[in-house]
Amino acid sequence: MDFCGPYDKYLTERHQEFLQAPLLVGWEFRQKTHLTTEGYGWMSLAKVQKWQLPASIRHKLLSDKWAIVITDTDQIIQYVNLSFEQMTGYSRQEALGRRPSFLQGEGTFQQIRQRIKQAIDRRKPVRGRLLNYRKDQTPYWCQIIILPIVNRQKQVVNFIAFEREVESE
Repeated sequence: MDFCGPYDKYLTERHQEFLQAPLLVGWEFRQKTHLTTEGYGWMSLAKVQKWQLPASIRHKLLSDKWAIVITDTDQIIQYVNLSFEQMTGYSRQEALGRRPSFLQGEGTFQQIRQRIKQAIDRRKPVRGRLLNYRKDQTPYWCQIIILPIVNRQKQVVNFIAFEREVESE
């Protein structure tokens, strides 16, 4: 990489994790939230966004029983955990900056997708079973719980989805 001066090099070194995040066409001028690739990145999101988390949610976040997806209010993925990577076959880097709907496909029931969308639009919790697709396109049923995350001012700043693979009906 060519640098114009020492300050450019300093900025590049200091903000390397942001430079590795995928660019989203049309979103360049939107205020960016923190995309993270570190193991406990949800903690930095919680700190930056000033989350108010009940103990039950903190306990689930620390558990490895759930695949976890955290999005911003526009449903852009900000964090996924190792369980998500193992369940879906997608790496953290492949998921960051995308919408969770990339896991859905032709077999995903439209009415379930609509119910989830309506709940998110209303900033309400939602749970259900959803047919998703792994990176290799094999389908799997997923139990999901999506919760809005609020800050100290009681504004919704993120959504968190707890996901677990379940048996088909």
